[in-house]
Formats: sequence, structure tokens, C-alpha cells
Amino acid sequence: MSTTEVHHAYNDVVATHYDLDPQGVIGRSLDRGIAQMKEEGLLDGGDLRVLDVGMGTGLFLEKLRLASGSPIVPFGIDLAENMLEVAHRRIKGLEAVVGDASNLDAFFPGREFDCVCTHFVTGFVSMRVLAPQIARKLRPGGYWSLVGGTRAAYPALQAKGDSKLLRWLTGAGSRQVDDTVLNPADEREVAEVMGAQGLDVIRTETFQPPLAFEDFDAFMEFGYRGGWLTPLIESLGLHRAGAVKRWALDRLVFPVQDSHNIVAVLGRKR
Repeated sequence: MSTTEVHHAYNDVVATHYDLDPQGVIGRSLDRGIAQMKEEGLLDGGDLRVLDVGMGTGLFLEKLRLASGSPIVPFGIDLAENMLEVAHRRIKGLEAVVGDASNLDAFFPGREFDCVCTHFVTGFVSMRVLAPQIARKLRPGGYWSLVGGTRAAYPALQAKGDSKLLRWLTGAGSRQVDDTVLNPADEREVAEVMGAQGLDVIRTETFQPPLAFEDFDAFMEFGYRGGWLTPLIESLGLHRAGAVKRWALDRLVFPVQDSHNIVAVLGRKR
């Protein structure tokens, strides 16, 4: 998936809908990341220098500031300028730049951070690309907070998607979700990648929030406008589905009871 495709998806489609958080998955997932930081005592010290990579609208930094017993010094990077515009309005004192997370080394040169956060970024930038760059950004003893999907997400939708008729109808052909989403397989893979860059996993859990899609419109509100599968949906052209195709999908696919699969991991640099 190209940087241009991801930029278009989040800048032009998702930016105005992201904070609506359909089905509440984003907020509940970020709360788990903050709980791990709290349990570790990371929010009880002095000023905390936090770099949020792929920060979106600044939702996590806002939650972190409200949860912290000490001041947060916020920094951010995001590919979509419309998302950062929202973040600048939301976060006082934010120092943020528009940029590609895969080129993290190029931003904030010479600075070290107490915590680097990547939340729902590893679907589009492999954590194997991010990990060495994040390790270089962290001070010794600094933390990496990762919250993101795994390849075990959406089992019901993926099972339905194996139908030849549905693949023809949606234009998926031989494409799989894994062809466009770069998420790690599970907690074990996250720990392996962090460990290879000198980080020890301190806290880890897998979160499986239930999802309910009554019809095609509910799926699009979550997957397309909510940002979970926007580039994939655009690549299939489903956002342009006409009345006949929508009618057929509503009868062949929906309703669907499904679940996400999200890891929340806190690693510490040795």
C-alpha cells in the first residue's frame, strides 16, 4: 500500500470522522495502553516527554494528559495534515510535524524521549521498520507503548470473504487482508521484534472487543469512515458501491457478529 493511498484515506476520508469512534474500539484500546503506563508508574514522575507516532487527532495525548499526575511534554508525527490540524487545536503546547512514520529518524533529530507511542500505526508501517528507529529515539530506560491490531482480527468477515461469489462481487479477487495490512501476528511477534532492538516487554495483553455489523452501512461507518479498513475498501471500490451491489451484500453478508484482535504492549529500553 502506497503512502499516497494512506494519506488520502486518513486526510480526506477519516479525519472528520475519527473521533466519533464507531463501536468505541479506539477509545477502549487506548485506555488499555494508558493503564499499562500507569501500572508501571510511568505517569508519576517528572515531566514526561512523549512522542506519538501516527498521532492522528491527538486523542491519545489528550487521554494521557488527563490521566497523568505529572506534566506531559507532547510531540507528534502524522502523515495527514487534516488530522494534525485537529490535534493542534486539542493539545496545548504540542510540537508536531507532518511526516511518514517509516522515516522516523528524520524527525526531531538529536532528541530522546521518555516514551514513544505507536497506536494503530503498525497496520500501515511494519513494526520491523519502526522498531530500530524507535529504539534510537528512546532514552535508556525509556518506553515504547504499542497498541494495534493483529492478523487475527475480523475472523467472521474474513471467513465470509473466502466465498468465491463474494470475492467476485466485491472485486477482491485473490487479495487477502494481509496483502494490505501489515499487522503483527500476535503478542509473541511483538515481543520478538522489541527484543531484537534491546527492549524488554514489561506489560502485554490481547484485547478482543466484539463488533456488530447489522448491514453494509454499519460496516462502512466502522471500516471506511472510522479508518479501520479505509485503504482496503478504497482499493476494492466498495465506497462507490451502487444500490444493487449494496442490496446484494446486505443479503449475502450481513448481519455479522465479529470481533477485533488488538495487542497492547509496553516495552522498556535496556
